[in-house]
Amino acid sequence: MLTELEIQQNLEQVKVAFPRLTNWEYNNEKNQEYFGFSIWGQFTVDPDSLMPSSFYVTFDIYEDRWRGYLTIGLPSYFWSSADVGDAHLLDTERCESLGEAIAALKIKIAELCQAFS
Repeated sequence: MLTELEIQQNLEQVKVAFPRLTNWEYNNEKNQEYFGFSIWGQFTVDPDSLMPSSFYVTFDIYEDRWRGYLTIGLPSYFWSSADVGDAHLLDTERCESLGEAIAALKIKIAELCQAFS
């Protein structure tokens, strides 16, 4: 588990890296849905539409390694499933630091966007 200071430092780091995401939340305990610390932010495409699509950027730490995810519908967690309206779109390899995981996920997101442009 992370200390309150570490949580705030990580929260600030992801907010700076992804300034257009909102509703940042985190989990700081091991439970049925998370290995331990996990942090996520949301981007909603056309929030005024009848059924807006929400994308999530999630980072978690497991055994001192960080990993980043891009999902749709819900943030990344153990039981994410396309059957219930959410799906993993991208993830990174395990990284040494949160900064490294952020950089790796940004590269993957850019490659995805380039593929569709």
